[in-house]
Order: sequence, then C-alpha cells, then structure tokens
Amino acid sequence: MLSRNNAFDLIRHIAALMVLISHHFVLSGKTEPAFHGVNSLGGFAVIAFFAISGYLITQSFTRTSLKVYAVNRIARIFPALIVCSFVMVYLIGGFFSGDGILVTARSGEALQKFLQIAAFGRANIEAVTEGFIFQESLNGSLWTLKFEFGCYVLVALALSLSIKSLVPLLVLIGFCALHIVSISVDHPIAGKVGIYTSVCIAFFVGSTLAFHQSLLGSLRSKTIMAGLGVVLIGVSVVGPAPLMLSSIGFSLFTLALGTMLNDPIIRGRFDISYGLYLYAFPVQQLLINCTGLGFYPSMAAAACVTVLLATLSWFCFEKPALSYARSFRKRSMETAKA
Repeated sequence: MLSRNNAFDLIRHIAALMVLISHHFVLSGKTEPAFHGVNSLGGFAVIAFFAISGYLITQSFTRTSLKVYAVNRIARIFPALIVCSFVMVYLIGGFFSGDGILVTARSGEALQKFLQIAAFGRANIEAVTEGFIFQESLNGSLWTLKFEFGCYVLVALALSLSIKSLVPLLVLIGFCALHIVSISVDHPIAGKVGIYTSVCIAFFVGSTLAFHQSLLGSLRSKTIMAGLGVVLIGVSVVGPAPLMLSSIGFSLFTLALGTMLNDPIIRGRFDISYGLYLYAFPVQQLLINCTGLGFYPSMAAAACVTVLLATLSWFCFEKPALSYARSFRKRSMETAKA
C-alpha cells in the first residue's frame, strides 16, 4: 500500500509551472531552456508527470476492478479536457473568427474541431493562431494526453493478462527497444517516435517500481535510487540514447524524491496541476501575441491567469467528476460484498 506521506502532488504542480516557463520561450520565438541538449525544461517536467502517473496508476489498477479503474481514469482526463476544448473552439475561436459564439455554436466545422480536440486530436485553430509567433497549435501541450491515456489502457491490458511484477518491466524493455530503433534509423518520423517512446518509458519506469516498492522503502534505498537517477542523467550527456537514459534517470530521481519528502500543504486538499497543464499554452499564446506585455511580464501574467482558470477547472469540473468516481467505486464495493 502506498504511503500517503509523499510529495507527488507538489511535484506535479511544480512540473506544470516548469512546462509553462519552458513553453513561454518557444511561444515567444526564443530558444527553450535545455540540459546540455539532452532534454528541455518542459521535457523533464513531462517525464516527471508520466513517471508519477505510472507509479500511482499501476497501484490503482491492482487495488480496484477494471470497471472502477476505467471510470477513475475517464473521470480524471475527460471532463476538464472537454471543457477546455469548448473554451478554445467556441469562446476563443468564436471571438477570433469574428462570427461570435452563437454563430460558431451552429457551425458543423466547429463541432468537428471540438470533438477532435476532446478526443486527443490536434488542437490547432487557424482562425486564432494565424499571425502568431507560434502558429502550429493553440494548445500544443495536449499531445501528451493521448500517450498518457494510451499508457493507462496498456497497463490495464497487460495486467489483465497477469498481475505480476515482470509485466510492466517487459513493456518498459519493449519501449526502450523501440526507442533505440527510432534513433538508429533515418526516417522522417523517427525523431517523433523517439520523443513519444521516451515519455512511455518514464510511465513504465513508474509502473515497474509500483511492483517493487521496497526500492523506495527506506531512506537509504531512496537515496540510492535518487543517486542512480542522477548518474543516468549525467551519463546521458555523453552516452548513447541520451533521451532514453535521461528519461529513466529523471523518472527514478522524481519517484525517489517524491517518496522521500512529505507534502503537508497540497496533498489531499486540491490538485490544479492538470488544469495548469491544460490552460497554460492557450493563455500564453493570447498574452504573448495579443498584448504589448514584455517577455517576463507576460510570463507572470500567464501564470496568474492560468492558476485562476485551473482553480475554476478543479472546483467546478475535476473535483465533482472525481467525487463521482469515488462514489462509483464505493457502490461497486458494496455490490461486490452483497
């Protein structure tokens, strides 16, 4: 059983802010902060998200039924994503198109775009981003959600066959092999495959450690695990497969640090990290391109606005959805006992 004395919620909030800072450089046409060319600040933050998810989600699956697991995962991802998609397509898109919200609401094209984004599709709304410094997407952060949800499904499929510690390790090895192949071939999509597999590797590092919690048990073992993570990150600078090594290393470091520290402030009270992740990118796009604010003032303003939107998302949509999921789990347990 996972100890509640950890700092995973705190780390997720810090990681969300790291993504905001990292993206602000890109969206402003500047070079994104990176660690010796191995990975960006935002890239490491995403690795932390996936590692923590893999660790916690795997334990969630082993403690609940498949139906409860599915309800929990859907409740965590989709309500907030659907609302964010509505805001981007109908509110922001309607305003920038000049048609207004009411006209946009009757548009079949807008509906198609809304459903596409809500189903992890490309979040590009040309009417908004035309003329922006970064025109490729109104919300480029959303690409990770399809892979995170895919990892949720893969964990469920793999562990439905056999709940054994070897299963997530084998999946991890498979993603490592695929990553090595991707960086060994000259193909247009090889670079993207390398990035995609690196986040899946982080998830299944966490998933594997969920079956070996003794490695994160004592302070000594946590310190060793954190040290190993630092070593792998260091080796990634000069060694082969730098993205894979840094992903494994930072995952180990994140999980060791998360179980080593205790967060008495955020844990169990609120979690706006997902809302921060959803809304930061579009808020930054608008503030950078539609105001006269400088680089750092626009970053500070984006952080403030995003925190407000994430807080509204948490209390109005995410928390009620999670409360429903908890009540569903309770009813399922009572039915099973009857």
